[in-house]
Amino acid sequence: MAFVSSSRILAIVLGVAAVLAALPQGSQASWSGGLATVLWAPMRPGTALLGWARDWIRTPADPYQGLPEDLRTAREDRDRLQGELDAAQLRVGQLERELGELTGYRPADRAGWRPRLATVVERSTGRPGGLLGIDVGASQGVQAGDPVVVAGNQLVGQVASGGAAGRSWVIPLDDRRCGRIDAQVRPSGPPAPAKGGKAVPSDRVPVLVQLVPSGNRMLVGELETPAEVVPGDPVLLADATWRPAAQGMRIGVVESVGPLDANPLRRRVSVRMESDPLRLSRLVVKVQDAPGAGGAR
Repeated sequence: MAFVSSSRILAIVLGVAAVLAALPQGSQASWSGGLATVLWAPMRPGTALLGWARDWIRTPADPYQGLPEDLRTAREDRDRLQGELDAAQLRVGQLERELGELTGYRPADRAGWRPRLATVVERSTGRPGGLLGIDVGASQGVQAGDPVVVAGNQLVGQVASGGAAGRSWVIPLDDRRCGRIDAQVRPSGPPAPAKGGKAVPSDRVPVLVQLVPSGNRMLVGELETPAEVVPGDPVLLADATWRPAAQGMRIGVVESVGPLDANPLRRRVSVRMESDPLRLSRLVVKVQDAPGAGGAR
């Protein structure tokens, strides 16, 4: 009987707790603080005793021991103000970084888009890649197909359809749901030295390639044999189905070029994204100024 009574009491307590938790937050503020004080009261003697024992075993060090009271107060005020100054400097640094993120994306000619700084608040468990949940949505002008970038010109992905007023999902470039991507491989490296000792520009020309996401920050494509592509070459977006604001953004760099077993006249190229979607916490969404302008996927 005692066991049954205890079970009933526990069930009643859990039920009451569930009902109270379901109440609006505004209605909980008036009584939740008092209830917490009452529930914590039996623990106060024990915590006070443990605190006294800790201080008796290990006496806290006094940084101002032996100083006059006026000098002690002055130094305490100095340390407090120094802490406030350090906190303010950290906040200023954070705001400067956010301002740099925003101003670094918008060209002087107002190319028809606006930057929206976003924070990654959720990550899906889907593979490959996995979607990124951000804290901006339709109420901030975000639409499906808007490009998402970091560090000025590094393309991360695009906004997926089905977002909410204050929340959106981003499809990373390495996720197959992003689809095939038309890109351009640009030649890189120092100019080739001429016989006379003067450097001359390389005669390599940009190469068009269609990439397929393969997960783990990688995209793969096929090249014709004469195409001159080497590891380290930057890869830029050149896909007309993407928004105009995304054109020319960096997808990544060529990691490897090798033969294609299925077709000896073509080669396989692997491209690694410069940014890692799994490690990003701040993003910038390039939002269109006018709905319907530019291409969409």
